[in-house]
Amino acid sequence: MAKKGHLLIILFLFCNSAFSQELYIMTHPAANLSRNRIEFRNNVMSYDNFKYFHNSFEINYGIRGNLTLYNSIFYTLENGYKFIGNYEGAVRYRIHDIDKKNYHLRFAAQTGAVIPVNAKPIVGDQLEYELHPGHKVKFYNFINDITVPSVDFHTTDNYTFKNDIIVTNLIKKLAITGGMGFNINIPKSDFKFGNYFDWSLAIGYLVLPKQYKSYNDVNINVYSESKAYYFYKNKFLGDDIVNSGGFRLDTYIGIQAIFLSSIMAELSYKIPVHSNEYAETQIGKRATGLLFSFRYLFFF
Repeated sequence: MAKKGHLLIILFLFCNSAFSQELYIMTHPAANLSRNRIEFRNNVMSYDNFKYFHNSFEINYGIRGNLTLYNSIFYTLENGYKFIGNYEGAVRYRIHDIDKKNYHLRFAAQTGAVIPVNAKPIVGDQLEYELHPGHKVKFYNFINDITVPSVDFHTTDNYTFKNDIIVTNLIKKLAITGGMGFNINIPKSDFKFGNYFDWSLAIGYLVLPKQYKSYNDVNINVYSESKAYYFYKNKFLGDDIVNSGGFRLDTYIGIQAIFLSSIMAELSYKIPVHSNEYAETQIGKRATGLLFSFRYLFFF
C-alpha cells in the first residue's frame, strides 16, 4: 500500500512538472482539466493607468480527461456586484496525443458561443457603448465611425459562434502552443459585427523549481503570448461600414506562480503591437493593459 502511495506521488510530480508551463495566462492550450476537477478563475484587466477595469469570472469543469467545459461572464463592482456582460461557454476536446519522455505533442478542437446578457439593441443612427465599465463611447450618424470589433466590448447584441484548432508541443521545460479559429457574429438587430479569424502563438517556460522534490514545490513560469486577428467589416442594415475591419496584433508578457499544484497567481502585461481598425474613429489609440488573475483548482 505504501509503495502504491509513493508511486502515485511520483506520477503526480511528473505530470505537474510536464504540464505547469502549459497553463498559459491568455492562450488556450491543447490540454484539459483532469476528470471531475473544477477550476474557479477571477480575472481583472486594467486599462488607461488603472482608470478602467474589465472583470470576468470563470467556472471550468473536467468532464473527462480529454473533454473540458468552460464558462465565463463579465461583472462589475460598481454599485455592488452585478453581472454586466456576455456569457461565454465552450468545450475543448483533445483529439490526439503523441507522448514520450519529457516530450509530447497534442491536438485539440474547441467550440463555443458568446451569448448576449442585458444587451442594448443597436438601432437607428445613435449608439452608446461601454468599452469597459465606466468607459462609455457615443456614436452619432455612425455609418463610417464604428470600426471597433466585437472583441473589444464586454457586451454586444450579437451572438458569436467560435471554433478553434489548437496544437501544443512540450519539450522538457519549454511549451509552445499555436492555434487558429474562425468566429461568426449573428446580430439580434440592425448592427452586425464583422466575422473574424484569430491566431495565437504562445511560449511558456518553467523557471522554478530546477528539480522537483515535493508536492509543495512552488512553480514559476514565464510566458510570451501573441494574438492576431483579421476582422471583416461591420455592417449596418446590410451595408458595410467603410473604415471597419482590418488586422490586429497584441502581445502579452506574463509571469505565473503555482502553489500546491492548485492555486495560481498570474500577472500579464498587454502590448498593442499593431492595429488598423481604429484609424478613422474618435476613440483614439488602443491602450496597454495589465491583467491580474487568480485560479483555484480542486477535485469534485
